[in-house]
Amino acid sequence: MKRIAALLIFLFACTPHVDRARWMHMPQAEKSLYVKSLLGAEKVKAAKGGAPKQYSRTPDEYVKRIDTAYAAGDSRDPAAILGDLRDR
Repeated sequence: MKRIAALLIFLFACTPHVDRARWMHMPQAEKSLYVKSLLGAEKVKAAKGGAPKQYSRTPDEYVKRIDTAYAAGDSRDPAAILGDLRDR
């Protein structure tokens, strides 16, 4: 478990900043990987005692929802949109 968490942190740290323009040009597989890294970072925060944020959908469902938000004119970065998609 610790190795997976370390790998996810490493991937997240190495992932370049993704804004709307970059997201729109990313292939589907890269979008999914990016969302997985964001979700992994949230799990690590929760494991360290941070306020847990619940995400019950699959990464691909979040990718679709982020794409939908951009189609509706949202201009925030994907991480901010994902934050609003967490379970309440």
